[in-house]
Amino acid sequence: MKPYVLALPLILSYAGIKQKKSLERKEFTLSETGRRSFLFYPKNTEPTSLPGVYIQHGMSAMGIDDQRIIDLAENIASTGHSVILPELPEVKGLKIEETTISNIQNLMIEIHSNKQLFNGNDLGYLSASFSAGMGIIAASRSNTRDKIKSSMLIGGYCNFLEAVPFVFSHYEVDPYAVYVILYNMLHRFEPEIAEELQIVYYEAALDNGLKRTGQNAKSELQLQKSSSRAKEFFQQVHLDRTFRISLAKRVLDTVPEKMPENLSPFYQLEMLSGPVSLLHGKTDPVISAEESEKLALLLKGKGIPYVHRTSTALTHGDSLPLHSQIFGVPALLQTFGSFLHWLDQ
Repeated sequence: MKPYVLALPLILSYAGIKQKKSLERKEFTLSETGRRSFLFYPKNTEPTSLPGVYIQHGMSAMGIDDQRIIDLAENIASTGHSVILPELPEVKGLKIEETTISNIQNLMIEIHSNKQLFNGNDLGYLSASFSAGMGIIAASRSNTRDKIKSSMLIGGYCNFLEAVPFVFSHYEVDPYAVYVILYNMLHRFEPEIAEELQIVYYEAALDNGLKRTGQNAKSELQLQKSSSRAKEFFQQVHLDRTFRISLAKRVLDTVPEKMPENLSPFYQLEMLSGPVSLLHGKTDPVISAEESEKLALLLKGKGIPYVHRTSTALTHGDSLPLHSQIFGVPALLQTFGSFLHWLDQ
């Protein structure tokens, strides 16, 4: 079956045009890593008869309870797959940590060895944003590369050193990633105000992600409890583009020496056994679409099969109404279809 035909039911159900299959949903704990997880698969089937898809959620305080990641899991399960959705506490807590790569790696190993979750042979990895970049590094390691048959990255990044400046330069469009980075990194270059602003940036990220506005927004309440200097810094970040751009350099100048390289597929990608599907929003305001272009060149240079498309039908991993972005649909069909085709064959 051609890839775009294989993905058509997935895209139609996402658009609400086609009803999803009835699904089983189970919550459980992975025994070795202790990760809270969900399992989705079609009713009247056994997960042991189905190819598996490990979906790693991104930096959302909702973790695996985020409706966006649940919708994705349900739609993929509806195409005849067993979908495993584990939760990583540090990612849910908006922490940028090198250990996340090892944590994803350990989850790949445990999920692959658990023959009750899928058919035991065909396991794919799918993720978005920073989790996508870290996940593809994990999938390329010597003890996981033969366990991941196919990977899909949505809005992923290639080089952390280049992804960070883009984030700060697009604050006006979507400030979420700036809030997350400052929550993680401010203590390294502004130690005197970091402690009081850390909670402000954490709540600002939650306000953005959970769409808390007006009286429901908590960041402004936290900011009012801060010192004058902290308030001035926060306002300067918000109002002064030149200042924001300078912060990107300060972030990269003060993180641990090897951290940007250790987080970057550009430097850390070893060798994947399986092919990769790359999808990026054409106007993604958080991670530049050029990052997926660089990933495609990296894969090409290593001789790893891949498909790469940009689409107007999504922003940063969030889908837009398909009736308003119809010309972006072919890219969705090609990338999701290729991922499922490589996984199922």
